[in-house]
Amino acid sequence: MKPLLLTAKKRLVLHVLSLILIGVSALFSTAKAGDIAARSIIGFSPDGTYFAFEEYGVQDGSGFPYANIYVSNTRENSWVKGSPIRVLIQDEQTGLASAREQAATQAAPLMNKYKIQPGGQLLAHNPVTELNRPTDEVTVAPGNASFLQKHALTFTVKRLPLETKRCKDYGSEAQNGYVLAAQRYGSEGEKILHKDKRIPTSRGCPKRYAISDVIRFVPPSETKKALYIVLLQVFSYGFEGDDGRYLATSHWLPSYIATY
Repeated sequence: MKPLLLTAKKRLVLHVLSLILIGVSALFSTAKAGDIAARSIIGFSPDGTYFAFEEYGVQDGSGFPYANIYVSNTRENSWVKGSPIRVLIQDEQTGLASAREQAATQAAPLMNKYKIQPGGQLLAHNPVTELNRPTDEVTVAPGNASFLQKHALTFTVKRLPLETKRCKDYGSEAQNGYVLAAQRYGSEGEKILHKDKRIPTSRGCPKRYAISDVIRFVPPSETKKALYIVLLQVFSYGFEGDDGRYLATSHWLPSYIATY
């Protein structure tokens, strides 16, 4: 058999086609990549009135590193003045550590003002890397001892369709608020902890929500209530797939064992 001889023109065409195929393959391989932020729990003020956490990652599309630090008033369920601290380094060659360092430096005055320190007990952690995870419900006991299971709480989050003008181009799929509820073990009804009336601009155009973490904190002076932080993941359209960010909700709930 004679070898197949290609002219220079044909070789150029095949080379261009191969580059196109490589590009298409890369496009499809990253189409669902998205940008799912990581999170770090920073801590609480001594009396539990203030809570801080960080989210960080690399933007899909641009490749820019970012870090955001949130400080909230847990009794009002709102950000404190000066929060959130947002750092975005518009240079894909810069490491993520630089963005986190800058955010920590900018947040230091708030950390000092509210005396934020590590604390609390992580009762549940539900990362996106856990396959087949139940994203809308989690049941937690308020401590490690087996007898505390009778004081367990089940938290559930549900989507709440809310028409939002700025999100109308995405359709109804990306116009969702949420309802967060809790039910104590053995009780018949659930308590609504939060129900959106509108979608804040800071939240973008949410498609869905997931429970990421439940953290419990009891100040030394508290005997009747315990603070529960329910950290939600908020998913919205991104450049290369769904983007995931975090939303902290705080709830002071009656506790039979607040001094445990």
